[in-house]
Amino acid sequence: MIEYNLCGVLVHAILGQVNQVRHQLESLDGVEVHETTKDGRLVVTVESGSRRYVADTISSLHEIDGVLSASMVFQFNDEIEPEEIQVQGEMPA
Repeated sequence: MIEYNLCGVLVHAILGQVNQVRHQLESLDGVEVHETTKDGRLVVTVESGSRRYVADTISSLHEIDGVLSASMVFQFNDEIEPEEIQVQGEMPA
C-alpha cells in the first residue's frame, strides 16, 4: 500500500504579482494551479505520498513573494495499491 495525500488550497495573491506567484507555485513538486481569477485568487492542489511534505508545502506557500494568504479548503488521504496509480494522461485499464 502507498499513502496518497491531496489538499485543495485557495491562494490569494497581490494583483500585480499573480503571474509571478503562479510561476512559483507551479515550480513546486506536487503543486498544480487549476484556475486563476481576475481578483488574484488561485485554485491549487498539493499532492504527495507524504503527509509531512504536503503540510510543509502548504506552510511554505505563505513565504512566496506576492502571496497574501493560503488556506487549505480540502484534504483527502488514503492508502492505495500501486497498480491503482494512474499516470497523468493515461486512460485507466
